[in-house]
Amino acid sequence: MHLCRAVLTPIRYARSEWEGRNVALAQIGQGDEGWYVRDVGPGQGRQLWRFVDATAMRAGVTNPEGGAGTYYAADPGETIWACLRRSTPWLDGLDGSGPFQRMVRRPGEFHPRVARPLALREKETLWFPDDAKEQRYITSAQNQLGSLIDDLRAICRVVQPAASTLSVYGHEIRNLLILAATEVEMHWRGILTANGSTAKFNTNEFVKLAAPLGLRDYAVHFHPCPDIAPIRPFDGWDVLDPTNSLPWFAAYHGVKHNREHEFDQANLANGFMAVAACAVMMVAQFGQDALTRELKGFLSVQPPAWPIEEMYLMPEAEGDWSPIPLQLSVKL
Repeated sequence: MHLCRAVLTPIRYARSEWEGRNVALAQIGQGDEGWYVRDVGPGQGRQLWRFVDATAMRAGVTNPEGGAGTYYAADPGETIWACLRRSTPWLDGLDGSGPFQRMVRRPGEFHPRVARPLALREKETLWFPDDAKEQRYITSAQNQLGSLIDDLRAICRVVQPAASTLSVYGHEIRNLLILAATEVEMHWRGILTANGSTAKFNTNEFVKLAAPLGLRDYAVHFHPCPDIAPIRPFDGWDVLDPTNSLPWFAAYHGVKHNREHEFDQANLANGFMAVAACAVMMVAQFGQDALTRELKGFLSVQPPAWPIEEMYLMPEAEGDWSPIPLQLSVKL
């Protein structure tokens, strides 16, 4: 099964407008210089701006210096923000940068195996630009998730999933839990490796992915199971206790290594959680298109609402996507 998606044309940022103007532009993080997205308002879209040398220029328009409302230059001794307040009503009644959100990444930069929305697209669908290179991995993961769903369907034909039956446990549920949890662990390892991690893999490392992938805020709906509330498999993942704060993952370890005494942890609730976690990891890495129509017939994944500054920007004209490793650190 192959992913199909529309081809997005790189946005033209009028790079030539910057040439010859000392455009050895400062790194993002130095002063006010960098890339900003202006949220114009509901139904009016967003604009991309470049701030440099006390000027603000709108990207993606022809001859911004000669256009109306597309170029501003501060007077000597004036900040660009003071200039914008003097010249436009955009910051009236607002503090700081107002509707301008400073972007964390430059156009075309993305993190390996991390999907994010595109800031300038009207529909905030998760996007991963390098999925063609990951197609073999994606297809294999789709097939494995499909197999897990088949196993869960079979279990649910014997045990009706409902609040009163989530504590039911047994061998088939144990097998499902082990397979699903090891699949999730494979995804975690793959993301860390793709981003240059050489650390020893364990939950102390895996939990570092929770914040940059937004895992704690994902929710999964199981369509054929109306009595099962939406599941958030990574909710409460705690850096101070990264194994036990994921009950289904702690249960996986228990039933794998100590079935004699922890067999009751191989219950339906943990089975659903582990399968949900697999689906979340697919979408968090590769976007909603990573779930085939067949998979979406059984479940859907609701991603977090990413702030604008954390979204991706399309590459500059004639540019290409550029992978940059995650800065992995423990975040609450």
